[in-house]
Amino acid sequence: MEVAVQAKPANKYPEIARYTCYRAFLRDFFDYKKSLRSGFSYRQFASLVGLKSPNYLQLVIQEKRNLTETTGRRLAEALKLNAKEVNYFEALIRLQNAENDEDRVKAQKNIHACLKKLLAQFVQEDARDILSKWYHLLVREMTLLNDFEPSGEYISKRMSGIINPDEAERSLKFLLNAGYLKNNSGKYEQCDPVLDTGIDIFNHDVMQEYHAQTLKVWSQNIEKLGYKNQELGLLNIPIPKEKLGELQEKIRQFQDEIIAWSQNQKDCNEIVQLGTYLMHFENKK
Repeated sequence: MEVAVQAKPANKYPEIARYTCYRAFLRDFFDYKKSLRSGFSYRQFASLVGLKSPNYLQLVIQEKRNLTETTGRRLAEALKLNAKEVNYFEALIRLQNAENDEDRVKAQKNIHACLKKLLAQFVQEDARDILSKWYHLLVREMTLLNDFEPSGEYISKRMSGIINPDEAERSLKFLLNAGYLKNNSGKYEQCDPVLDTGIDIFNHDVMQEYHAQTLKVWSQNIEKLGYKNQELGLLNIPIPKEKLGELQEKIRQFQDEIIAWSQNQKDCNEIVQLGTYLMHFENKK
């Protein structure tokens, strides 16, 4: 049986993004309401949503009934979920109601896409400084490591000395000042789980320079990092020109899947950088 991604703190409104099972979310929402008012019942829960059957939601939570997408949307809106949260809630229902492997695969891909949209904070053009150095985003993710230390020496060492301690210190200071990290009583936390540059938010030159920096560093350190710390693959694919957009969409779906998968990982003690690149050698005829 599926369980919540992360246990909710006591007496705190449950965040749908932390759940992989809609029943677990509903159970914790009910417990939350009951912690505020001990007399809160499943009858009142059903009434809150506008359902006629007083024990319907109790049966859903107990896995004796399934939510339909229509009822699920009504329920999500009654619980004051925003549009992106409603879409994710519906996606969880769709996965639970899938009747075959094909439907389950489609539903899982939809969940990944919805979760990315739910978690992502798009990097706006006035915040392009975070892309000025190839390692700023990498340093930001490093704060999730279970042994993270907010020092240039630690960051430099974890990055195999590719940046020096002074560069690492400046990067950490920038992330704090720009609002991408916060210092919570000595514990560094990300202000948003996912950053996304979106599509066409930045002009081509900005993104090209950022990725050129990254690829240059990779090429300079490919031997230093060693074969055990790399997964190198290059596909050369003949393709009809009209299928190029479809291939690009498949790459974006793969990225969404990896991002959603990474959100569920706990006790992280290693950091990796994964790039996805497509180079189109266009026929100029």
